[in-house]
Amino acid sequence: MTGRDCHGISDTGMNPQELAGYLDELIFSSTGKHIDSLQLAILKGVLNGQKYADIAKEYNCSTGHAKDEAYKLWQLLSDTLGEDINKSNFRATIERIIAKNSQFVGNIKIEKLNLCSGSFRDIENNNELIPDDKVFIDSIQKKTKRDTIPRLVKLGLTSEQIAEALDLPILEVRKIRDSQK
Repeated sequence: MTGRDCHGISDTGMNPQELAGYLDELIFSSTGKHIDSLQLAILKGVLNGQKYADIAKEYNCSTGHAKDEAYKLWQLLSDTLGEDINKSNFRATIERIIAKNSQFVGNIKIEKLNLCSGSFRDIENNNELIPDDKVFIDSIQKKTKRDTIPRLVKLGLTSEQIAEALDLPILEVRKIRDSQK
């Protein structure tokens, strides 16, 4: 680990492995796909202050290939998080997003504590939410809907009924349903 780990990401209680897992889950909940092993190596490497050439050497691929995959990863993260993300702003952007989405009280971490008396719909329709919160809510909703599909299949619902009930594209429902077989 480099000297950079003495502040920032480590202050969130997440090490690069945990952060990479967290980002992978966010991407999966948004796209239905996990990041690949090179993209995971890029995330960890960038968090540890490595250059693409060093990451490529460790991963046994060309620097050009690592840069191409990194570009795809930054685009994927930008789309998922609703912010322009690249190698140079990645650490600062992620630290800010994590800081907004979690609070520490003493040594206790509190994430997304909701003290509102309103329903989730009231929260969802609140125009005062900042973009990161809307992205977070959208990603959780997508993940919840996807996680619900196998249960609805077990109850005997058709793909069409599930798609209509969850307001999801029929092809997405079929893909998830088929992957459960």
